[in-house]
Amino acid sequence: MSTSADEYRGADCGRMAFACLILTVIMAVIGEVYEYFSFGVFSFPMLYAFKFYLIGGVLFWQLIGRKHKYVSPGFACLWNAGLTTLTVGGLVYGALEIYGTYHPLTAVFWIAGGVLMLLGIVIRRPVDGDAE
Repeated sequence: MSTSADEYRGADCGRMAFACLILTVIMAVIGEVYEYFSFGVFSFPMLYAFKFYLIGGVLFWQLIGRKHKYVSPGFACLWNAGLTTLTVGGLVYGALEIYGTYHPLTAVFWIAGGVLMLLGIVIRRPVDGDAE
């Protein structure tokens, strides 16, 4: 199926919020399964890894969707890549914490996630029909 350029307006904020909601539920289920089989050893970054998609995904896309139905694909891609980087960073940091160690390179996840999200904001361009 192909769509013409006139029909394509950009990334739909409602769909983005729904996709992030699904990822939030998946991460929450992973956290619950982990908690069940952890035998009392747990890590808060791993247990609460769903918070990035909940706050930065579902809530963010709902707030943006109130003003703009569509956003530029570059912005959506970079924002979601930043969320994924932060989530993976939480999981890696949590796994190392459970193991009883720490490595300074885990800070790369937080920096890279923040930079990706900031780049998305910087390159954001209004989609046709949206006023800046």
